[in-house]
Amino acid sequence: MPLTVFTYHRIQPKPHPDALDAETFERQLDFIQKKFSVLTPDDALAYIAGTRKFPANTRFAMLSFDDGWLDNWFFATPILKRRGLKAALALSAGFLHDAPLRERPEDVPAEIVERRNLDAEEIALKGDTRCYLSRAEVKAMHDSGCWSIEAHGTRHAKNDRGISSVAAPATGVSPKDFEKFLRADLENCIREITTITGRAPKMLFWPWGHYSDESVRIAKSLGFNAQFTTAKGSCGFGDSRDVLPRLNAAAKWEKFTRNVFIFSRPLLTKLHDLLAHTETLRKS
Repeated sequence: MPLTVFTYHRIQPKPHPDALDAETFERQLDFIQKKFSVLTPDDALAYIAGTRKFPANTRFAMLSFDDGWLDNWFFATPILKRRGLKAALALSAGFLHDAPLRERPEDVPAEIVERRNLDAEEIALKGDTRCYLSRAEVKAMHDSGCWSIEAHGTRHAKNDRGISSVAAPATGVSPKDFEKFLRADLENCIREITTITGRAPKMLFWPWGHYSDESVRIAKSLGFNAQFTTAKGSCGFGDSRDVLPRLNAAAKWEKFTRNVFIFSRPLLTKLHDLLAHTETLRKS
């Protein structure tokens, strides 16, 4: 049976335009834990590699969170801990900063915890990364036992071609210079995570799901055991694909359950993609 890797970003205690509220997150976890056997990231790697036996006739899931938002520490960690779950945190190392551990959301100005995504990213480019996790908070999340800290690269930005800067060269950048840039970016992310946790990341989650044959080759050479995009689908036992799909956890319940029904089943995923491609051709 397949493995579905669910994608989350932010969790807030109340409705927020760029985050999943905690009540909806809990409802989704109730559903996931009822329908799937939720694997730790290390167990998911063993499933993908096909190196261990897993129960037959069981649907598997893994949880992943992208970027490294402060609210993951405040609001997602307690929920995961209470449920005995462990998720992968795809950490953008460029947002890391040194600061004392922020233990309670009420000790942090609301505009930092609740800031909109685009505003947070714009301010971060100017050097204010307080909306994201500090090194102390990443260490606390690792020590909680609820998180496996994985890689999301260092620079979380798009180039002049409108794609992730770590996916393919910007205009006028040679393949040689791009390889040098990407190696430095990923090596820095690996170094940061290893320094904080004492463990090198084993998974790479490509920002915005963007990648190229060249970026995949370079990432492989740096020792990543699994690479993920944002294309909808599931992973198979002993999956040999270079880049694996995930499933974004939609906020609306009907869309969430519909997507799970379709994209956790490989045959339905193929049928969906075929029909979508046919519709695109019909409109063109």
